[in-house]
Amino acid sequence: MNGLFALIKMTVQLLVVSSFILCSFLVDIFVRDPIRRRHTYCRLTNFYGGVCLRVMGIQLTVKGQHHLQGKNYLLVCNHTGFIDIFAVASQFPSLFITSTDMKATPGLGLLTEFAGCLYVDRKNRSNIHKEILVIREALQQGLNVVLFPEAAAHSGEKIYPFKKTLMTAAAGTGVEILPAVINFRKINGQPMGPQWRDNVFWYGPAPFVGAAWRAFQIRSAEMELEFLTPIICATEEARREVAARAQHMIESKYTPIPILSEIKV
Repeated sequence: MNGLFALIKMTVQLLVVSSFILCSFLVDIFVRDPIRRRHTYCRLTNFYGGVCLRVMGIQLTVKGQHHLQGKNYLLVCNHTGFIDIFAVASQFPSLFITSTDMKATPGLGLLTEFAGCLYVDRKNRSNIHKEILVIREALQQGLNVVLFPEAAAHSGEKIYPFKKTLMTAAAGTGVEILPAVINFRKINGQPMGPQWRDNVFWYGPAPFVGAAWRAFQIRSAEMELEFLTPIICATEEARREVAARAQHMIESKYTPIPILSEIKV
């Protein structure tokens, strides 16, 4: 029954994603102004992020929403795989920063393009200044931008060191950095633990299709997204201090998922 249940949910999700691609394609054709097009992409990802969560049976609790009133931000958040993208998008209409490797991935690359993602080459830093300028431009256009500063999803046992360079995109723009933290609280009515890790985290060399299949096999999940106190990055030189502060804030609110060998019986 679990397999049939997962198949039904995955089929519905594919229909939702197909609808998203169609809508984004129409935006790309008919909205000629590039700034307006970007804002429309943000609204689409906001709407479809919420739909995707509901299809997956995920209940999202949100804290700190008062920080979102009337401002745009560079949001920095811990990264769990792909479910966190739906959660953030559903509450925070935004453009996501992702890698050029993701852009080149069949299927997923198309989705990132239709979501208006901003790309960075994590293997070649020769274009980093241009990439920062593109992010800064989006912030100055009043758009929200999401950065996962750990640079990769992982298995959740801790928050990994933040990459600092891209945070300089907010420096001198007047746009604040907004830390946020994501925690899974319950899976199928049980407290989140290592036995559920591979159902909700996508990490390491695991293929996306396999990770998605395991995620759709769960019947319900309770997830929490908390927006923390915004931080001003006044200058590029302040990025180390700002990154350390943001990481400390996120770590203080994150509940690590222990590895099985650490659990005492």
